[in-house]
Amino acid sequence: MTLTRTAAPSAVLESWLLDRPQLRTGPHAGGVLGGTGDDTATAYAYPEITGYYLTWLAFLETTRDAPDTGAVEERRAAAVTWLAEQLAAPGGPRTRSFLGAGDGTDWRNSALFSFDLGMVYRGACATGTGGGPADGTAAHRLRERTGAALDGLRDPDGAWAACVPLPGRAAPPARWSTVPGPHLLKVAGGVLALTPADEMPSVRSAARATLARHATGLAADLPAMSHPALYALEGLLQAEAGGHREHHGELVAAYRLLSDRAADGVLREEHGRPGSQVRTDVLAQLLRIGCVLAGRDELDAAGAEQLDAVAAALVEHIGEDGGLPFTRAESGSLHNTWCAMFAHQALAFHDRLTAGRAIPDSWIRLLV
Repeated sequence: MTLTRTAAPSAVLESWLLDRPQLRTGPHAGGVLGGTGDDTATAYAYPEITGYYLTWLAFLETTRDAPDTGAVEERRAAAVTWLAEQLAAPGGPRTRSFLGAGDGTDWRNSALFSFDLGMVYRGACATGTGGGPADGTAAHRLRERTGAALDGLRDPDGAWAACVPLPGRAAPPARWSTVPGPHLLKVAGGVLALTPADEMPSVRSAARATLARHATGLAADLPAMSHPALYALEGLLQAEAGGHREHHGELVAAYRLLSDRAADGVLREEHGRPGSQVRTDVLAQLLRIGCVLAGRDELDAAGAEQLDAVAAALVEHIGEDGGLPFTRAESGSLHNTWCAMFAHQALAFHDRLTAGRAIPDSWIRLLV
C-alpha cells in the first residue's frame, strides 16, 4: 500500500501499522515484526512489540468515533493467539523469534526479561478492556500466564529483576536492559494502571515494590540514555493513572531535565554525547509525556512551546509509505514498528493538546 503525505501524519502511521508489521501467514502468524524492510534472515517477531501492538489497538479504538471493529478484532485475536503459543513454549517465550535461523545465536534469547513480559501483560490487560467476549477470555488467560511468568522474575525485595538466564545459559551481557533500573517503572506503571483491583495481587505487589525501588530519587540519578529514562517517566505517568501519585515531583523534575537536554526539539540518544543518534522512538516518548504535563499546566512557556518543534521533527521522519525509520540514517524502506506506534500516539496527544482538549485518562493508561 502506498500512501501520500496529503493525509494527516497520524492517519498515515495508522494505515501503515494496520497494514504492514503483523505477520498473516507462516509459523509466526499473528506475531508483530520489530520492523519491515529487513531480509528474512534478520527479520524477527517478538513478544514485547506484539504486546505493544495489543495496547496500541486498544488505544486506536479510543480515537475513533466509529472504529473499524472487524479490522481491530482480527489483528487482536491473531496477536493474542501467537503470544499464548510463545508463553506455552518450553522455557517460555523467546525474546526474538527470527524468521530465519538466528534464534539460537542471539544473546537476547538466553534469558527471560521482565520488561518484555511486562509489555505482554499490559497488552493482555488492554485487550481485556476493549475486546469482545471471546477475545476477553483469551486475553484473560494470557494475562494470568504472563503474570505467573513475571512472578518467577522477582528479586528478594519483591521488585522485578531485569532478567533471569534460561537453564544452562550464560547471563546476558551487562547493559541497561539486563540489570535492574528505572526502565522497569514502565512495567510497574502499566500493571498499576491496567490490572483490575481484585486480580493478580502478586503482580500488583511486585509493581509497588518496583515503583518504590526505582522512583525514589529518579531525577537526581536519571539515566544518560534517553530511551530508558523516558520509559521511567512513562511508568510514573501510568502509575499515577493507577492511583499512585507519590512520585509526581520526580516525574516533573525528570521531564524538565530531559526537556533541557533537547535542542530545537531534538533529544539525542545519550546525554553528554552530542553526536549520538536522534531516534524517532525517543522523540515520540518525549512528546507524549510533554503533552500530558503541558495539558496540566505543569510546563513553563518554553517547555510547552518546545513540543511543537518535537512534533515537527517527528513528522519530518515519516516516509511516503507511512513507515517510520528508527533513525534518520535508516530512512528509506527500513521502518520500525514500535517507533511508529509511539509516534502515532504522540501525534494524537499533540493534536489533542493543540486543539485545547484534555488528554483522556484512558489514553495515559494505554500508553504504548
